[in-house]
Amino acid sequence: MNTTPNTALALTIPTYNRADFLDYSLTMHIPLARAHRILIYISDNGSTDGTKEVVEKHQQTYPFLHYYRNETNVGADKNFERALQYPTTEYIWLLGDTYHIPPEGLNTLMEILKNTAPYDAIVVDLLHRAADIPRQEYQNSNRLLSDLGWHMTCLSSLIYRSAMIPLARFERYQNTNFIQTGIIFEYISHREFRILWEKNISINELHPPLLQKTGWYHQPILFDIACIRWSNFVFSLPASYDLDVKLKTVMDHGQKSHLFSLGNLFLLRNSGVFTYKSYQQYRRFFPFTISYSRFTLLLIALSPRFAYPALKFVWRLLKGGR
Repeated sequence: MNTTPNTALALTIPTYNRADFLDYSLTMHIPLARAHRILIYISDNGSTDGTKEVVEKHQQTYPFLHYYRNETNVGADKNFERALQYPTTEYIWLLGDTYHIPPEGLNTLMEILKNTAPYDAIVVDLLHRAADIPRQEYQNSNRLLSDLGWHMTCLSSLIYRSAMIPLARFERYQNTNFIQTGIIFEYISHREFRILWEKNISINELHPPLLQKTGWYHQPILFDIACIRWSNFVFSLPASYDLDVKLKTVMDHGQKSHLFSLGNLFLLRNSGVFTYKSYQQYRRFFPFTISYSRFTLLLIALSPRFAYPALKFVWRLLKGGR
């Protein structure tokens, strides 16, 4: 094996108490990384499970795997910041520990990095959810925010040119839940830039056998993050971004990610995440973040749990079983 690592790209994975997911992720990604001699960095946010042992196991077979551990949990945003500061390669892919880069996607990216002038960042797709947006280069910050701001909340879709990191204003977006997005839009707000939207690369979610992913979008804190914090984050972006673009971006997140689709709202009701109490608590923010009327949302919040599967069944019967 060539003992010189690739200087073009590194993967950096922030993680916390997900040893099983990380083990599966490294098992999937090390063969892909080995083909290109790509450095992998693990930023462990003070895990108390077997994360360190998992990394040490994989270090025995892959010398380009590096491990850093915070003595205590410093919070997700601060850990993202540290994860971005470890690599010294030209580009840094901030990869969540529950996501998977397809082999052809990594090959495509390496060809782009080899054959094109430098970009300030590259944005890739997730589960083809933004496939309707044509592949293109962005040089207008309002247009980028309008088209892809909602999508760029997914940290695994973001590849940064390392020259951005020392100039990034991490402190401005600490504790917003969207620091990975904020530093890009802050950086490009007052300078010329080139950012590539590469729709032909689409990452996937990891589905390890017998493991189930949980995140904030499965918990009552969902409305705090996706309604209040998301709105505050977008409106806190520099004044160079147009107000109508900010308003559109706030609404787009729930719509285009399907987080606040009608079906998912019923699923949130079924799971007990969306209740009359949460409706009362967040209803002032719903007109900005959810496209349905507050009356519709109230009906969902008051509907019996598990009503949605029954409604779907009846609908299929009325449609002839399709």
